Amino acid sequence: MEKIIDPLSDLGFKLLFGREKISEPVLKDLLNALLCGSEGFEEITSVKYLNNERSAEWKDGKSIRYDILCQTESKHRFIVEMQKASQPKFIDRATFYVARGIAEQGYRGKKDSEREWDYELEPVIGVFICNSYVRGLEKKPIVRASTLDEDSFKPIGMKTRYVFVQLAAFKKTEDECENLDDQWIYNIKNMGIRQEVAFRQNSEVFKRLAEVANVATLTPEQRYHYEADVKIVRDTLNQIRGAYQDGEENGEKRGLEKGRAEGLAEGRAEGLAEGEQIERRKSIRMMLSFGIPPEQIAKEYGISVTEVAHIAESDL
Repeated sequence: MEKIIDPLSDLGFKLLFGREKISEPVLKDLLNALLCGSEGFEEITSVKYLNNERSAEWKDGKSIRYDILCQTESKHRFIVEMQKASQPKFIDRATFYVARGIAEQGYRGKKDSEREWDYELEPVIGVFICNSYVRGLEKKPIVRASTLDEDSFKPIGMKTRYVFVQLAAFKKTEDECENLDDQWIYNIKNMGIRQEVAFRQNSEVFKRLAEVANVATLTPEQRYHYEADVKIVRDTLNQIRGAYQDGEENGEKRGLEKGRAEGLAEGRAEGLAEGEQIERRKSIRMMLSFGIPPEQIAKEYGISVTEVAHIAESDL
């Protein structure tokens, strides 16, 4: 039976980082680790969860349900998402999510007692943890992005930011992890497989993570849904791996068949070419035996007189 929640499943990620009155400390620690050192970023001391469901803004429009939507004491909004598989236009999707977080702050009408909205915005930061590479990004574990001046590379506005965590690019072992970034990414990638939280012996951050990740703390209903979700994820991964292996085997078989066919064709072509050369040499030697001058034969076949002489002296 599972004893540690796997953050790589949809429900597992939400149970780890999205349970009100339980997950706030570990979510705060994760966000601080991923954004520490970013220009203009202040350490988060507390987070509160917001309603993560956003209805469509127009009829038949697309509604959104974020994995986690929270706000800090400094009025920064965070959209936190776990992406299990690669998507062709994932950067566009991330842009859309952050843009919706900005657009929904816009003026929607006012009462007589309210001043007119003057476009004051709360910053929106999208944190996207991806169990794959993201197309269009450099292949490194963390990619941080914001709006910049193209000449000076100084940030503009700082109202939108992105943090992409590419788990596929993270190759370090437990002993090779050098900082809090590394330790967080290592645990997110491996704790479900290893069924333990690393670094908890000397870290209050990961002691808290181990407590929140303990499957025994889930309600019976939460545990039932979580185990069902994990089963779906693992069945799907096994199907993908099986299809990949079948594809490799079929590809290898087709490659051998193609190689055999290409080899036969190549051999046939080489044989025909060699046969043509033999017939040409026979014809040249026969013409010489009839007393036809070498110069005339060379002109007939588009070769030199020296080559005609060589053919006359050589074996077929």
